[in-house]
Amino acid sequence: MNSMETTTSSADIEAKAPPDARETLNIGIVLPNDDRHPVGWLATRALGREIEWRNAPVELQWFVTRTATPQWATETSLDINYLPENIEELEHDLDVLVEFDVTDHTAEFVVDPTSIDLSLHDSIGLLRRYLPLESINAIHPAPSLKESILVDVDDQISDIAAVEIARHARSRQLPVTLIGAPQHQTGFATKLTTHNQTSTPLGNDLDPEELAAVIQNAAIVITSDVTLHQLANVLHGRSVLISNNADDKEIQHHLWAASVNIASLESNPALEDRVSRLAEIIEQTALLRLNRPITSRSASQERKRNEQSHHLHQQQSTHWSQQRRRAHQSIDALRQELLQLHNELEAAKDDANNTRQALRAQHNRLNELETEIARRDQGPARLQRSIDWHSVAAQLERDLLKVLRWLRRRLGRG
Repeated sequence: MNSMETTTSSADIEAKAPPDARETLNIGIVLPNDDRHPVGWLATRALGREIEWRNAPVELQWFVTRTATPQWATETSLDINYLPENIEELEHDLDVLVEFDVTDHTAEFVVDPTSIDLSLHDSIGLLRRYLPLESINAIHPAPSLKESILVDVDDQISDIAAVEIARHARSRQLPVTLIGAPQHQTGFATKLTTHNQTSTPLGNDLDPEELAAVIQNAAIVITSDVTLHQLANVLHGRSVLISNNADDKEIQHHLWAASVNIASLESNPALEDRVSRLAEIIEQTALLRLNRPITSRSASQERKRNEQSHHLHQQQSTHWSQQRRRAHQSIDALRQELLQLHNELEAAKDDANNTRQALRAQHNRLNELETEIARRDQGPARLQRSIDWHSVAAQLERDLLKVLRWLRRRLGRG
């Protein structure tokens, strides 16, 4: 049955395809393991889509190493598989495998973009073309803080930068949000508090699309990470690259300059040439291998296997992603309720202070009126004396008793 199904499927394909039609290329893309933020992940996704467009018809397969950050490897928009330790195992499943900075693979079907001077850093320039901003905006982890000053906190952010960021936030009346390692966020939030500026941490577990949403909607992005700085410049241009030796005037100038900056919409000819060259190399590599068997499975078995794998991946990743989205929404809702309660408390304190001051003013005014009425009705000479004669008499009586006791003791001794 399997051989019959394979023969039938191949005959159908040959009957439907034009004589000069090219076979679909099976291209694998290895997603990088970013250290801090999934900027390289987003750039590689964009590069994969560019290759898919230039070399169509193409079927892309996405891979990660087993050391990849877990929340990125379960991204719902991609069907991701783990890269086997022995790359040769993919030789019959893929025509080409694209991976940046290959150091230990010698397989002939592996293509490294850096061999033609196309770095992962350069690929960030493709994101403006392939990042779906409409859907990206809908998954912001904190919708109430979209227009904020986003600070990517690490040990490079100095105390001087904290002072200028707090001053800039107060000047523009913008909230401050933080991303980065938890310990760095806590330390930087304390610095801002000393300058009367609050901040909100967005966590350190943002997935690639959430990070893109946060960067896209930020009023200003402040970072010492070159890749994050370039991503912000590609999307909107409102980014400041902080260095340790920058003084207060320099930081202040960069903040105000970035607030009115715009992204350069001109295409990069060098990037376009390198991507075009990469597409040619991929196509040539794949065409040289098309005569080799792609798989030993039948067409129906392969389809069923892919469908089952894709369905399982979709179920798992969707469930996990929904949980994260609900958690972020709950956190944002609680943050808004807490902010509202804080505002109500401050308003209540202000009302209480105003009422206390009004009562004190009324009390003083009543005293003044009573004194004025007494002066007008009785005159200054007949005003009630301030001496309490009953108290004076009682004190004299007590003193007299003490004297009498003393005399009695003296006389008794005599």
